Amino acid sequence: MRFVKTAIAAVLGLSVVAGGLAQADAMSDAIKYRKSMMEVTGYNFKMMAAMVKKEMPFDKAQFEKMASTVHTMSMLTQDGFPKGSDALAGETKAKDEVWSKPDEFNKDVVAFQKASADLMVAAKSGDMTAIGPKFKETADSCKKCHDGFRSKSE
Repeated sequence: MRFVKTAIAAVLGLSVVAGGLAQADAMSDAIKYRKSMMEVTGYNFKMMAAMVKKEMPFDKAQFEKMASTVHTMSMLTQDGFPKGSDALAGETKAKDEVWSKPDEFNKDVVAFQKASADLMVAAKSGDMTAIGPKFKETADSCKKCHDGFRSKSE
């Protein structure tokens, strides 16, 4: 009977440790998720910026696709910042303010979502006089969030 109690205690102890490790893995995965989203967003922004600045030819279909991708990433942004992922400092550039000022963070994310939705509409028109200001508005919404909630270190 003593062996059974010891075995049960060992299994329970391992499950607590495994649960803690699973939580740490989930938070590391959240950081990987948000870094990937930012990479996808950044790539698409660079390509659209080159078209807006006339550094490369404007391709309406490609621009629409990239604007749509940026909007999709905007809608997924908040998923990349679950509670607990702030505990892994050093693996992330996210400031503590993401979690300590969630209303402000969410306000900036919603502004990004709205701006990117407006950019998608402008992209469908193919009219660069409409696209340019909406692109700038979307880029400014990203910058505002990065200025307030992203560390400059690394």
